[in-house]
Amino acid sequence: MRTDARRTPVGTNTGPRRPGTLHLVVLLAMAHAPFVPLYGFLPTIYQYSGSVAVPLVLAFGGIVMVVFSAAHAGMARRVPHGGGLHALVTAGLGPVAGLGAAALALVSYLAFLAGVLVFFGGALRGLVFALVDVDTPLWCSVVAAAVLVAATTRLPLRHVVGLLAVLGVVQVLAVVWLDVEALANPAGGTVSFAGLDPASLLTGSFTLATCLALTAFVGTEVGLAYRDEADEPARTVPRATTIAYALVTVVLVVSATAISVALGPEDVIAMAQGSYQSLTGTGSQPLIVEVVLRIVDPSSVGAVTDLLTALLAAGGLAVGVTFAHAIARQVAALARDGALPAPLAHRATDGRPTRAALIGPVLSGVAALAAVTSDSSWMALFQGMIGGLGVTLLIALTALAIVVWFLRRDEEDTGFLGWETPVVAGAFTLVVTGFVYVYSLIRLPDVLGDDGAIARWLFPLTTLGALAAGLVWGATSRVRQGFDQGPPRGR
Repeated sequence: MRTDARRTPVGTNTGPRRPGTLHLVVLLAMAHAPFVPLYGFLPTIYQYSGSVAVPLVLAFGGIVMVVFSAAHAGMARRVPHGGGLHALVTAGLGPVAGLGAAALALVSYLAFLAGVLVFFGGALRGLVFALVDVDTPLWCSVVAAAVLVAATTRLPLRHVVGLLAVLGVVQVLAVVWLDVEALANPAGGTVSFAGLDPASLLTGSFTLATCLALTAFVGTEVGLAYRDEADEPARTVPRATTIAYALVTVVLVVSATAISVALGPEDVIAMAQGSYQSLTGTGSQPLIVEVVLRIVDPSSVGAVTDLLTALLAAGGLAVGVTFAHAIARQVAALARDGALPAPLAHRATDGRPTRAALIGPVLSGVAALAAVTSDSSWMALFQGMIGGLGVTLLIALTALAIVVWFLRRDEEDTGFLGWETPVVAGAFTLVVTGFVYVYSLIRLPDVLGDDGAIARWLFPLTTLGALAAGLVWGATSRVRQGFDQGPPRGR
């Protein structure tokens, strides 16, 4: 992998406007625009895990990701390559494993973006109906969503950060209002924090809940993709990753607790059934609408629901934008290293990828279109699950690579900021994410009802298949030119 730390990547903006820690925090945190996980991920966790302790499970998932960020930070500041997590896998496990991880990452992010485009398209459809009383076909809304996301890839990164910051502020203010009102209007008139009670972990499946909860954190790990464009990347990328994980954890746990209080810890599981599928018109009323009905005066429900739809559309745009930009930068990095056609490495003078920019919106847009035009209601849901499972496996591989890399080095720095912390944090992350991935392949199909038979072969085929294809690609071809030497082992 070509990793001359002194080299300035072609097209990188070296002026004073290079993104710093705050800019990267916005990019990484808005991969989870607050209303999106509350609408999509939260009811899905309740529906398929049957666990009352979802807020506590989300807290555990956030802790796992913050621990991973400690391992990630220790290695990321020592491996000067802007290519995503596959760069760390290459450094620790070799170029063949690196290409396996790269293939897994691209398939996972493309699948996840496809699910996001279905979500964004459904929100756009609802927004158009609320504004002009026209019921557009869902496939038209999905196409419009993909076009809007693709259009943002033509913007300089600083403009993208500005757009996401505005959307983020609006989303956070709305979520704060929702949480405060939900906590002030508890079900039955009594506040219950059963969702944070460790005893509630015995309800439902803790492991399945953890698997689905980790999906809610997908996207924050892509900070390395912006390394070539960031200011002082050895410092800003690791710091932004840790801060973003912490922020997302706080928002998810507080909001999940508030929703549990408003609907009742026991009743929320039943209310969540079919909530995610409501985007494609095949499920019940969204869970978040149930919350609105509990906390808003009946005369204001219509207006608040319309505002909520607008916020969901804005959140879908934000998440789609972050994933499209991350995919573009990882594709460009792979092309720069010789693993993909060289033209895809081209960058504009401000550092943004140009030809690689449309890879995400086009491929994921086609997959999203297939999901909404088929008669199978499970396709959009499975795309999100495939993305979550794939990234969970990718993080496990990265954690293994971090442990191996540090144990092979003659590292003099010890203590909390030395090599021990990344090794311990990486080992913990490897055990948790590895177990969750394997258990999910075995157990998740059992709770998906009639669609479980499809999931039983589809989940391993897409995730392990992508990894295996990348390994074969790396082992049998010479397209991995720049990967052969790998990142430097020194600091």
